[in-house]
Amino acid sequence: MAQAHRDQLVVEGHKNRRSTRPRVAHFVRKDTQFRASFIQNQVQAHVRYQPVLLWRAQVSKPLDGGYGQFDGAPYPRLDLSQGQRWLDRAWFAGPGMLSPRQQRMILEFLREQRVALCHFHYGTDCGLYYPLLRKLKIPSVVSFYGYDCSSFPGRYFGYGAAFLQRRVFRDASAVFAMSPDMKKDLLNAGCPEEKVIVHYYGTDCRRFFVDRQFPEKEEVTLLMVASLEPQKGHEFLFRSLLGLKKDGIHNWKLRLVGAGRLEEDLKALAARSGLSGQIAFLGALKYGGEELIREYKQADIFVHPSVTAGNGDKEGIPGTVVEAMAAGLPVISTYHAGIPYIIEQGRTGLLAGEWDIECLRAHLSRLIAAPGLRAQLGTAGQAYALKHLDLQEKEKELEAIYSQICAG
Repeated sequence: MAQAHRDQLVVEGHKNRRSTRPRVAHFVRKDTQFRASFIQNQVQAHVRYQPVLLWRAQVSKPLDGGYGQFDGAPYPRLDLSQGQRWLDRAWFAGPGMLSPRQQRMILEFLREQRVALCHFHYGTDCGLYYPLLRKLKIPSVVSFYGYDCSSFPGRYFGYGAAFLQRRVFRDASAVFAMSPDMKKDLLNAGCPEEKVIVHYYGTDCRRFFVDRQFPEKEEVTLLMVASLEPQKGHEFLFRSLLGLKKDGIHNWKLRLVGAGRLEEDLKALAARSGLSGQIAFLGALKYGGEELIREYKQADIFVHPSVTAGNGDKEGIPGTVVEAMAAGLPVISTYHAGIPYIIEQGRTGLLAGEWDIECLRAHLSRLIAAPGLRAQLGTAGQAYALKHLDLQEKEKELEAIYSQICAG
């Protein structure tokens, strides 16, 4: 391997120090995907395993991939975007694969780092690396997160499912689904049932914990933290809020955290509906940062009305829903994807059917008027999140799965 590439493999200060822990290689398509909390947390929370990182493309967009900060230190890493040759670019631009030279680089890197297992993030992106799956002498697991098993299999007249079957399901040792709903999607896409493991990766609940009080208020603050994309359900929420106003319920304000392609459309919808004075668009906030934590602390109700997008895109389990539960906020969400597996209607939160505007409006009305119900749901949801959804405990489960697969 060329010296320039060797220099990328090990972070300065760690060249002569080898961890005795078994190593797991985390694969993404582009480096910014390590900013996503659901990938970043899995990497950083390892205890029994030592992570190493690999990616194919480097992206300079500020908000691409996620809202966390992640520079890869102190983990060994291989950045395939550095030192590319024209043939490497041609393989990537044409058949969407790694060149034979880059495949050899990865295999050499895995040998040098003594990697015991490979963890690929996003089923669609795993397909980029599929020649490696056939050549690997070590086990591999693939995590699916949402669109990659909901809308993607139906794309290109069904070629998406064939893509996953040939490039992912056939050679991966195991495939992770976040919920039983996602498992169904994977089975429908052609994944062998014996390869599917239902595992939710967990959320850093301790970071978002709030010792909350539930006082009566003249004005109630609603909070939604989500990218401004169709499957998040902002339009659904706006139409329900308009119903509140028509019912004469005005003692609320909505704070929206997030950025995305629907921003201008949603602002225009709020203006047309006469809601602009009660809705604040705050833009993207850093994951786990002081501003975001303050929003959770100051809110009274969290709402996240996920829906299936027109193209079939679905969520997995929205991380911000679990963050809000950990913060003690009563949560209103929907019977969508994995959400009903973490929220029990009437006990740890309130759920509405997708696009059931009247039901969502009724849930909002009840919680705005009843601080006692807010306290009941918020307290129960927080206890459930801390016990069943916390990153530290789910990471133990993940590493136990790693060890079982490696031993198998």
